[in-house]
Amino acid sequence: FQEQKPEDYRDFFRAQSREEMPVMDPEARKNFKEVELGYSEQQAKKETQRCLECGCSALYTCDLKKYATQYRAEQKRFEGDYQKFQVDFSHPHVEIDNNKCILCGRCVRICKEVVGAHALGYVNRGFETYVAPSLGGKLTDTQCESCGMCISTCPTGALSENVPFKPGPLELDSFESICNYCSIGCEVNYHHKAGFVTKVTGGNGIINKEGNICKFPRFGYNYLNRKDRITQPLLRKKNTFKPVSFDEAYSIIQERVKTTKPDENALYAGARLTNEEIYLIQKLARAGVKTNNISSFHYMERGDGYWNNYAENVPFQQLSKASKIYLLGSEINEENGVAGFYIYNNKHKHNIPLTLITSEARSSMSHKADEEIKVKSYYHFVKAAIYHILSAGLENAVYLDAHCPDYESFKQKSLADDFEKLVKLSGCSQETIRNFAEDFNKEGHAILVYAEKNVSSATSLQLRNLCLLTGKAGKTASGLISLKEKSNAQGLLDMGAVPSMTTGSQQISHPHTQHTLKSAWHIEDDLSGHFEPDQLHLLKEGKIKNLFIFGEDPIGTAVDKQQVKEMVEKVDFKVVQEYFLSETAMQADLILPASLPFEIGGSFTNTQKIIQQFAKTHEGPVAQNSFEQLTALLNKLGIVSKYETPADVMLEAAAILHKVPSNHIPRKLIYTQKDNGIRLFDHGCDHLQKIYVDENKQI
Repeated sequence: FQEQKPEDYRDFFRAQSREEMPVMDPEARKNFKEVELGYSEQQAKKETQRCLECGCSALYTCDLKKYATQYRAEQKRFEGDYQKFQVDFSHPHVEIDNNKCILCGRCVRICKEVVGAHALGYVNRGFETYVAPSLGGKLTDTQCESCGMCISTCPTGALSENVPFKPGPLELDSFESICNYCSIGCEVNYHHKAGFVTKVTGGNGIINKEGNICKFPRFGYNYLNRKDRITQPLLRKKNTFKPVSFDEAYSIIQERVKTTKPDENALYAGARLTNEEIYLIQKLARAGVKTNNISSFHYMERGDGYWNNYAENVPFQQLSKASKIYLLGSEINEENGVAGFYIYNNKHKHNIPLTLITSEARSSMSHKADEEIKVKSYYHFVKAAIYHILSAGLENAVYLDAHCPDYESFKQKSLADDFEKLVKLSGCSQETIRNFAEDFNKEGHAILVYAEKNVSSATSLQLRNLCLLTGKAGKTASGLISLKEKSNAQGLLDMGAVPSMTTGSQQISHPHTQHTLKSAWHIEDDLSGHFEPDQLHLLKEGKIKNLFIFGEDPIGTAVDKQQVKEMVEKVDFKVVQEYFLSETAMQADLILPASLPFEIGGSFTNTQKIIQQFAKTHEGPVAQNSFEQLTALLNKLGIVSKYETPADVMLEAAAILHKVPSNHIPRKLIYTQKDNGIRLFDHGCDHLQKIYVDENKQI
């Protein structure tokens, strides 16, 4: 081992004197109390900063250490010359320590072959070789996407997370859950010491079988260690919040509901909530409050075009069989990273061409695509492509005759559009649109991937029309992959957080649906079949007296913050259930503490309609968790609920689905006259997602 010299550290660490321990006054030492009084919090923090390094953070996970021990490869037997490197802390997330690098090349390959960033490579040759960012510069000057895949594949501690705390080494405890950020549904492992989470890694899940995860769960876990978590109900009294008991909070809600008309109440469920929470919230609305004003800000004013495309989503595993992949309106490496890994890795391994269709002036996917089509409007681009297919007689007549009886009507309406106007509004030339339409049509296994975040629901419908006209919907490795924005955006639709639909996307106005729910919920009063599809109108017009928001931050994530704030301020009484004091929570009259998914257990439904269950692993700091709060509110409003676990809720939902007819989505061509690209909220209306994105921007 090299001799350690003070001058080696002088230029990298500032000198800091040791904190003196406070002690009891000598005159008071006439008892058996501790003489040393202990550091204050500020002193303790300063003293810990004196520590240069606790040791290698990979002590318990290092493959080199494991195999060297197993094969008795002792250091002295293989000693010799070595290189010395300064640790690179310049990247906000990735720490590079080439002193620990064994030149295995795994980081270079995963960055090149799976991520497609090409941010790492070898510098020099022979004994002088080392791994570094392009041209030996900084990682921040490359096309690095901060995904952390290099960290996950490194067998030693050469690449590790650049954390704001001393990482150890510590032997950590861990537990599994499902990522609560995007809609891919990756399994993740949280590693912690006494409840303090120090890192997150990928699990070998149903979706991410290889254990890959994106930057959101890998680096977006700092909120788990925050000390300002809401842990008890808070009631607004004048301009401050005062803690109240759960019973008092429930009684206040009960009184507010009783003193207003049912349809003067509105309940909103967030796309980050579990299926079981969403189900209970819509049950609370329909059976307890007796209103169908149950919705989500996440999908507000975005139309219903997204509801059809999830029915025949191409499974991710079929990407390897595609003849060509089209990526439309998606910065997939930034928004749904693991899906992006699948696409690029299949492109690399199977030489599958990738066409990028984007309205971004500088897309982060440009360098990965074989072809890039710049557009101004996705909607008009797709409509123009449909027009060309119909006008040139390129549609799949055999497929349409078998599946789309409304084809002639759709064709007549579509050909009545002004093609030149569509082309102009699309921002492309006629030649570009013609080449895309004919290319997409002739591909036997074309998969088109798009993101709901950046694509309107009207465009989503047109994409489905395009796949139907070309005979691709429902075929192996052919058709659409729709990427939703949040972990359980699909659950909002499945569990009934929609005014017109209840569990299983059943119409609430249908007598059979009402009878089934009434029987399952053991209630005597009839359920209302009346619903208001325009929930935004109710808020704008001040028709809502009581507003209940579960797991959403409409003010903090609003595109037009002032407009949404004024709209919310029109409501007399506002209840917000949240982890932290979000901007919306600050406007509430009553705040309920929210529970993290792994503190209650339950399930998420990913963007491909795969339901994944996860267990309750921690009690959490809240005396009554979110699940218990919803159950208590149902009982308070006269709906007897004896659920013991979230699994009981899912069993009830499944029993309802068993009694109602299956909700088959027909392959119907749906004509639209105009775009509806209205997006009222960013970040999936989720305060947690906003926190991480804002932190990254600051970095």
